[in-house]
Amino acid sequence: MTPVSFYPILLNVQGKSVVIIGGGEVAMRKVKDLLEAGAVMRVISPEIHPEIESLAAQHQGRIDIVRRRYLPGDLAGSRLAFSATNSPETNRAVFNEAEERGIFLNAVDDLPHCSFIVPSTFRRGSLIVAVSTGGASPAMAAKLRRRIEESLPGDVEEVLDSLARARDTLKEHAHFANLPSSRRGALLKRIVANDDLVRRLIDSDRRGALADFLKTLAEYQD
Repeated sequence: MTPVSFYPILLNVQGKSVVIIGGGEVAMRKVKDLLEAGAVMRVISPEIHPEIESLAAQHQGRIDIVRRRYLPGDLAGSRLAFSATNSPETNRAVFNEAEERGIFLNAVDDLPHCSFIVPSTFRRGSLIVAVSTGGASPAMAAKLRRRIEESLPGDVEEVLDSLARARDTLKEHAHFANLPSSRRGALLKRIVANDDLVRRLIDSDRRGALADFLKTLAEYQD
């Protein structure tokens, strides 16, 4: 099989319709991830994992359970689809429908019937790290993802929150109204590149003095 070159992307599925064919443990993991991302799901399978049933009860209107096998037409109206079954025939049929409808499909552990693959990921607040081997070895992708996760500083979420507020301050505060976007970008890059400045940024943010910190830094940059 000719290797596929995948294009990495993060999708906004907030409020979007996603169909999952299959109701086992793999489907359950997809449901959990998609719930976190805000999707609206239809899960189609004769048998449904108890945790999927529990999640459907907790999140009324977010998960629709259909207790039967896949039928042609089940992908109608969806923006994204997953085939989480152990049936190559079902995967092939779902893939064919997805291709006809222009819907991106991930068939779990069935690369020839995937139009996209799911990387190994973890989240720390607004940080999302995704690692993929292009389907060559999901186990290795997971191992590398764990190593990256272990190497991150414990306060990375707070750092990112402060940087986001700093960016908003530079865009919205009257003092920086005439500061060109290139200068704003350079200022933020300077902070990120210097651990001492990162610590001062967080401290200023905690004290509600973020604008003053940025004013001083911008004047020094001049």
